[in-house]
Amino acid sequence: MYKVTLNKSYYATPAHEFNIPSGHACPAAVVCKVCVDRQTGKFKDHSTEFRCYAVSAERFPAVRSRRRQNYDYVKSGGVVAVPCGCKYFRIHQSGDFFSQAYFDMWLQVCSGNPRVLFWAFTKSVNFWVERLGSIPRNIILTASYGGKHDGLIKEYGLKSVKVVREVSDADGLPIDSNVARARGGDFCILDTNVRGRDGCADIGGGGLIKEKVIYNPLKTVVLYF
Repeated sequence: MYKVTLNKSYYATPAHEFNIPSGHACPAAVVCKVCVDRQTGKFKDHSTEFRCYAVSAERFPAVRSRRRQNYDYVKSGGVVAVPCGCKYFRIHQSGDFFSQAYFDMWLQVCSGNPRVLFWAFTKSVNFWVERLGSIPRNIILTASYGGKHDGLIKEYGLKSVKVVREVSDADGLPIDSNVARARGGDFCILDTNVRGRDGCADIGGGGLIKEKVIYNPLKTVVLYF
């Protein structure tokens, strides 16, 4: 059985989430990849620059179990149902799109729930570019640099985010402290954490910021948390 979580604390406006294991379900991750053993909880750090912020929660057995159950469900072809009354849905605070079929499943879910605003940050941009002409208007995708397919981001002009150490590393891109620019063009998030510490930079765009943002393209407004 899988579980969609209603997160009432991380966001000022409650939002639902569907999470799968960090690292294990992130086939394109490079700079931030960390995997946690399902049974022992031991961390195996494959990262080269940042340690994915979402992996720290997997030190708790209940979190590992829930994310693994979700992973097993969707790997077997299961389709995620959006809870009744849901308005905002984040696909993956942890994990990523791990196959084309899985990515396509989420596009179907979004299409079937046009009044729900979905958002996702992803390094699996190879699956995205295969469906450029069929992305529902109620999902906001942001390509996250630091993966195996970074070249596709520039080639296809995908909206993107980078985590940088210093302002000078941004190459002229705006530095955003509340991800408000994610609704527009490319931007950077400044990493103020130390690599290797639990709770490090949110490569997916959320762990560094004090304000959270939900984007509603149906009304073309930004709701600041």
